[in-house]
Amino acid sequence: MFKAFKSGLLAAALLACAFAPSVQAQTAPAVVAAPTKPALWVIRDADSTIYLFGSIHVMKEGAAWLTPDLQSRFDKADDVWFEIPDLDDKAAATPLAQKYMFDASQTMTDGLTPEEIARVDELLKPSGLNSQMLKPMRKWAVGLIITLQQITASGYATQTGVDLTLVTRAREFGQTVHGFETMESQLKALVPASEDEELKSLRTTLSDVDTMAQDVHNLFGAWRTGDTENLTKLMINKMKAEDPSGYQRMIVARNADWTPQIETILAGKGTVFIAVGAGHLAGPDSVIAMLQKQGVMVERVAY
Repeated sequence: MFKAFKSGLLAAALLACAFAPSVQAQTAPAVVAAPTKPALWVIRDADSTIYLFGSIHVMKEGAAWLTPDLQSRFDKADDVWFEIPDLDDKAAATPLAQKYMFDASQTMTDGLTPEEIARVDELLKPSGLNSQMLKPMRKWAVGLIITLQQITASGYATQTGVDLTLVTRAREFGQTVHGFETMESQLKALVPASEDEELKSLRTTLSDVDTMAQDVHNLFGAWRTGDTENLTKLMINKMKAEDPSGYQRMIVARNADWTPQIETILAGKGTVFIAVGAGHLAGPDSVIAMLQKQGVMVERVAY
């Protein structure tokens, strides 16, 4: 697996697909027949119940993940928390995309060989785009577009991801929606630290694009069955070993920021449902591991 994780770009796509342009699936989505029960945890004290649910930002048609049990727990929550509270606010996303995903110097193709530029053109063609059209974009953003194109071509949709589904439901039922971070801080976390890292990430995408469908299939399979051990192996361990800078920026730093916020929630009262990317709840640097280090008892829920 999974060389696509060398730059952490696939993880970035799963964490923040809302910031990339929409692309249409090139193949018909396959129905997922097996039971879908993603991992769920609970934290309890005398007057609080907090559910921690690992979400995924894309969805396969037929994956009936919102079971009656899970739906009941979500609907009974007084407050719901997501990574960001306004993930579907396109008006807010547009200026941030301009700020972090575009570069007025139009140097997107700088450093790429003619063969690599031709490969970019080939991959973008199904979306009606090409490297010249995207020259004002940053390399990491072009890599994200290509990655998302491969994901959707494999039959996964961003519009029916867990987060969008739950935030829509919360608003319909009048639940209070909160976020651990802002749209801008999340997007900043995805941006590579240097031009060299951006070039490396785009090159990794180009060389590994043919394996992305299988990579996403494996990750989705681990998520939908609640297999956190395999999720840790497929995403966390690989990313930690192959892109340590991105791992620290996109996973560890954000987990460390969210953990004290969850402790503050626990100090309050009532029932709260938290849904964040499943990668944040797996591995040795997960939110769960950080909470446990603070003496918080976190239990896996069987449902």
